Amino acid sequence: MKLLANILGLALALAAVFVASGAAASLAFGSQKLSAGNASVTSCGVSSLSATRDVDNSGNVTQVVVGSVPAACAGETLSVTLAGAGGTSLGSSSGVVAAGGGSMTFTGFGTVSAANVLSYQYAVVGA
Repeated sequence: MKLLANILGLALALAAVFVASGAAASLAFGSQKLSAGNASVTSCGVSSLSATRDVDNSGNVTQVVVGSVPAACAGETLSVTLAGAGGTSLGSSSGVVAAGGGSMTFTGFGTVSAANVLSYQYAVVGA
């Protein structure tokens, strides 16, 4: 009886290993989706971005200008978020980076008081 229990346990363990291997083998390497694994990620240079803002007479942000967007970001969508306390989003805007990069102007943040803006957050999404 003990021998039968050991054989059954071994069979279940082997079945679990084969199921796990089969699931891993079904992953597609050519997929465009994000999946587990090791891969180097490159940036088009958004870590070096800086911005200035324009404020109206009421103290609200009317536009944000991001200068020196790298040419490597061309064709990608750059988003700028005005962040308040605790990184809370106060408003955001986005646009497609033109060929050659350069300066980009963002508007449409709604009514955001410049006094509440503590930082800018940038995100780039590939085409």
